Formats: sequence, C-alpha cells, structure tokens
Amino acid sequence: MNQYAYLFISLFLCVPWVLFIVFRPGLKRKILKASVIGGFAGFIAEFWYFRDYWRPPSSVGVASVSPEDFLFGFFITGIAVSVYDVVFRKSNSNGEKPRKKFFGFLFLIGVIALFLFNNGLGFNSIFVSSIAFIIFSVTMALIRKDLWMPLLGSGILTLLITIPVYMIIFNLIAPTYWDSYGLLSETSYGITVFGNVPITELIWYFSWGCLAGIAYDFSSGKKKVPMGKL
Repeated sequence: MNQYAYLFISLFLCVPWVLFIVFRPGLKRKILKASVIGGFAGFIAEFWYFRDYWRPPSSVGVASVSPEDFLFGFFITGIAVSVYDVVFRKSNSNGEKPRKKFFGFLFLIGVIALFLFNNGLGFNSIFVSSIAFIIFSVTMALIRKDLWMPLLGSGILTLLITIPVYMIIFNLIAPTYWDSYGLLSETSYGITVFGNVPITELIWYFSWGCLAGIAYDFSSGKKKVPMGKL
C-alpha cells in the first residue's frame, strides 16, 4: 500500500476540508482561494523536498511532480487557513491595512532562503522551510498583534487534525513507508512518534499551520471577529 500512501493523506484531509465548506459557507471563498494557491505551491516545494527529504511513489512515478502534490497542498492549505475560524467561530471583516506587497516580499525571501541554506549550504529542506514558516509567521504577528492567537491556534489545530491521519496511514496502512521513502529515516533526524509518524512531519505541519493560518488575513487586511458581529 506504500504506493498510495501519499494519495491517502489527501483523501483523509479532504474530509475536514469539505466539512469546513459545508458548515461554514461564509469561509468558502477564502478556503478555495487559499487552497488553489497551496496546490500550486505543492508543486514548487517538491523541487527541494525531493532532493533531500523524501522520494515518494505517486501516480506518475517515484519522486515525480504529481497530482498528489497539488491535492496535498490544496487540502492542507485550505484547512490551515480556516481551522481557527471554524473552531472558534470567527468571521473576517475589513479594518486592517492590506499588506500584499510585504507578504510577496516574504515569499521571495523564503525562496532565496531555500536556495541559500539548502542548495548552497546543504541544510535539509524540511528544516529550512519549517524555520522560515515560523520566522515569517512571527514577523507578521509582530506587525499585527491581533494575529498572535490565530497563529498559535492554527498551528496547533492543524497539527491535531493531521496526527490521527498519519497514525492511521503510517501505522495501519503503510507502516514501512518512511523507512522506504524517507531520506532521514536512517539518520539522527529520523525520530518517530505515535508509532511510525516522523517528528519532522509534525514540525512541518505546525509551522505551515502557523503561516497559512494568518497569511490571508495579514495580506488582505482582514481581522477576525466573532460570528454575528460583522
């Protein structure tokens, strides 16, 4: 079942994604927009992750850019951008300064950091990207103090959603997956928790949840308010 494990992640993540759309239709536009961006980002990210983090089998081969990359980025980004609003019943309203150019600058810095620290200096891409996500998240929250709680909440909630998904897939469906396709499994960084769940995956999910959870509000100038108080 190793061949389908990557696809299974997206199929499992599709469930909360759909539930968010159904039960919070007011968030639909935000979720869809972020999901599409995340899907294409999933293609781009593998340029680095395939080099030194993992070489997963997919529907088009091993370590090849695939539909699974888009699906994963699509669903996890849609979840991360909205999970705080869903759980704490928040809506978005105008009232803050849009900072799309500044967010674009952060994105450019992230790409440069990956080329510099990963391609140039040899630091593993999973750590470079995760650290970059946290630094960018903190930077945005320092500018927008109201985003501290959404930052932490989104990171933790995204992690809580993905942990059971990973426990099911990598303990029951594909228990040898990371030994076969994870490039850190035989190193000191190949630590697993909850059975066969790599701790590097959990670090990535938390950091991505922090970033995606506030990026939309930061760049668009939205602020979170309780539902019914728009």
